Amino acid sequence: MTTTSTENYAFDNNFSGFFSQSTRWESEGADITLVGGKGQLTASTASTQALEVWKLYKTQMPYDKSWEISLTVTVPLHWNSNGGANAQVGAGIFAGRPVASGQSSKVYECNLATINGAQRFVQAQLVANRLGGAPIDVQRTILAQSLETAILKIQFCHSNKTLSLFIDNAMVGVGRSIDASGLDNWGLGDTDVIDVGIMGFAENTVITSNQPTIDDFSVKIY
Repeated sequence: MTTTSTENYAFDNNFSGFFSQSTRWESEGADITLVGGKGQLTASTASTQALEVWKLYKTQMPYDKSWEISLTVTVPLHWNSNGGANAQVGAGIFAGRPVASGQSSKVYECNLATINGAQRFVQAQLVANRLGGAPIDVQRTILAQSLETAILKIQFCHSNKTLSLFIDNAMVGVGRSIDASGLDNWGLGDTDVIDVGIMGFAENTVITSNQPTIDDFSVKIY
């Protein structure tokens, strides 16, 4: 495919010029800020509910073209065995259907994560309603406990309307269609756009040190 547009952000400055807090993607109890040339995830209050941060990228992606977004994610090995019982932390990228406000948008959420005393994994979650309960589809690859850093990529194929997740260029599961042929119909047409951005979460723990970080956000439109 021929690349028609490329955008890169190295988290070197002007974070607010590339990512913003939007009423379409509200955060709760967590944040990503620019620290030392990387995006750094923090979470303020331990909760059995996931504390989440969602930051919207300045450019929306077209529905009538193929595109991809990628991000380098580091989740410190500290979280393999720390943070308390069932502590879980992760960070990554997302694509979602824009709505006027609130957290009700359909979303394809992809992250590198780990659970204290359990597994380190990468996952793609297809969520029909962010306030509506569990994901309708989860595709997950279990990783080596020593894999601290990876490149995550979401790829959208215009011809078959699928979103797919890759970790270090290896596909996770299969692509999921977001039109009427898929598990969830986003109801988009060729004049519509898709929100993309960065996200992170903490569950059953706070994150005040050993923070997960993100770097090298990239966009390609074909």
